[in-house]
Amino acid sequence: MMKIAIIMLIHRKDEQTVRLIRYLSRDFHVFVHIDKKSSVCPEDIIDQNVYAYKELKVYWGGYSQILAVQFLLEKAFEKRYDRYLLISGQDLPIKSNEQIIRFFYDNDKEYISIEEKVTKGTRQKGGLDRVTKYWPNWFHRGGNLWDKYLFSLQYFLFAVYSKVSPRSTKYDFYKGPNWLNITHGCVEKIMKFLDDHPEYISRFKWTNCADEFFYQTIVMQLENLQIENDSLRYIDWNDVEYPKVLREEDYQKLIESHCLFARKFDANIDMEIINRVYRFITTS
Repeated sequence: MMKIAIIMLIHRKDEQTVRLIRYLSRDFHVFVHIDKKSSVCPEDIIDQNVYAYKELKVYWGGYSQILAVQFLLEKAFEKRYDRYLLISGQDLPIKSNEQIIRFFYDNDKEYISIEEKVTKGTRQKGGLDRVTKYWPNWFHRGGNLWDKYLFSLQYFLFAVYSKVSPRSTKYDFYKGPNWLNITHGCVEKIMKFLDDHPEYISRFKWTNCADEFFYQTIVMQLENLQIENDSLRYIDWNDVEYPKVLREEDYQKLIESHCLFARKFDANIDMEIINRVYRFITTS
């Protein structure tokens, strides 16, 4: 039987996340990294087919997010799976577990969205500045005036240092959504690349939202992979929420989509769409 590993980062234990893990762990092994800042313990998550770890303080868009995903990928790689899927706690499968298994059975393609080579652009627009300049951790800003002052000072110093000592552009950088659907062979090549280029991972320190560059850039250096430019995620990038929190009005689009997962969902905004999706996939 095909072995699939699900990889996800979480920072809280709520009904929505627990329900997702329980559903997926019926047929897949789920590897969870819990933010070290969280009060949730691995013992709260560990269950049959579920492996939970609490190793790093994770800040969205920071270097720590890259390290946490890579940590889980290495843990799963040790157990050797046919396919490795990276999702978030706000995703939902929109195909049943059986349909997901059938989709990947006897399928050697790497499903990962990769945009054209990034050669310019500002941080705000997802451009090359994210990885060629130095950035403080955006989410260390804090709420009080002192924290804000220190962050502003750090931001200024990083901007000056970026001009005085520009970062290396040794690699051609590629980016895309960080949701992976890759084979064991691809992960094996990624691990070898990182072993052969130990400077690569540390080069992402003090970058901004560079998790969208990290694996795409590696994959484009690798040979003999069948890359399908598709993350298999239904995401509505509207101009208001970016991405949109999916609601009941989106249900028909979800069930008609070719994608395997959709995001993002929030039980506090619309619980009924979550219930409808689970009813749909459990009767498919």
